[in-house]
Amino acid sequence: MQSGITASSELQSAFQTFTSDASLFALPITIASESLRPLPSTPFPSSHSGLFNSIHTLSSFLTSTEPLFLLLRRAPSSNELIAITYIPSRAPVRQKTLFASTRNTLMRELGSEKFSETVFLTEREEILDPAQWEERARGSAAASGGVPTAGAARAAVDEGLLSVEERELQAVKRAEEEERHGTRGRDLMGEGGSGADFVTGKNGEGKGRNAMKISDEAKSALSAFKDVAASEGKLATFSIDIPTEEIRLVSTKTGIQPAAVASNIPADKPSYTLYNGPGVPGSIFIYVCPGSSKIKERMIHASSRLGMTKLAGWEGVEIVKRLEAGDPEELGGGRLEEEVKALTAAGGVTGGLAGADSEEGPAPGSGTATPRGGFARPKRPGKR
Repeated sequence: MQSGITASSELQSAFQTFTSDASLFALPITIASESLRPLPSTPFPSSHSGLFNSIHTLSSFLTSTEPLFLLLRRAPSSNELIAITYIPSRAPVRQKTLFASTRNTLMRELGSEKFSETVFLTEREEILDPAQWEERARGSAAASGGVPTAGAARAAVDEGLLSVEERELQAVKRAEEEERHGTRGRDLMGEGGSGADFVTGKNGEGKGRNAMKISDEAKSALSAFKDVAASEGKLATFSIDIPTEEIRLVSTKTGIQPAAVASNIPADKPSYTLYNGPGVPGSIFIYVCPGSSKIKERMIHASSRLGMTKLAGWEGVEIVKRLEAGDPEELGGGRLEEEVKALTAAGGVTGGLAGADSEEGPAPGSGTATPRGGFARPKRPGKR
């Protein structure tokens, strides 16, 4: 089915500029006045940036309700282009139909031979999360009998050709994948932290070659969650100090209602948050990792989530739910209220897991074991 919409002269001109200026990373395209029209293009953050450490710049014009065509360049000074058709699941039906039926027209009028890869996506995270790009590359390789397609091969670039920032970002993604699949942590960058155990004391004495430290203040705040009744409505946020790799307390608050949780979590750096919702027989563990934060911060925090939950178990904290988000606002929109309501109704068993869930089993003091499971992203509207 064709929509009858054609490329405007403005788009043709903008696309010519985009293809000739290799410093430009993205060219977003929308449909307006019955034609395809360009939005302002976005440059690479720096001359040595690649796809993985540039996609965060797209977040400002990607919404959960508005479809968009997006043309990307893989790297500065590269002629390899990617065409993305982004049609979010929450977009109006007419917009979905319009963009889907115009996709082929866009490729035909701009020249499909100019694009090394075309992708159809429905969620912001599918564009903004580097790990999902790699997952698609692996899927393409499997579909071709184990031989990577051209797009897959480029996505799985030899790390020796990557910049330091991109290698660090690869480490972040591997660490997150290991956490999601329950595999044992490794020292991915020779920086420590991956799969780390946490210990107290200035020198970090304890088991595990990547043992990390926790400040007395942070340990005290963590221990306060052991008494569920006394800590109802309590929220404490922790973060890892990168130079010392010590877990530190960011803030602690009381009387917090579920709707206010998101506004009390930092939006500029990765963090771990413990929250005892009203009526919930245990703590909710929340890991937030903003895409705008520094790559090394993301790497250390992503690879140390398991260590943090193990520590909570050792301190007698019962974790009944674990959530992760790329930004605090993903926890808004009534999602925390829904999680608290579900946990209260189920007595803290549904979706729960022990504070020290790992290959070694529950940690001492973690309470009654609950079903195994991974980190759960917050529910999105329309996907109940």
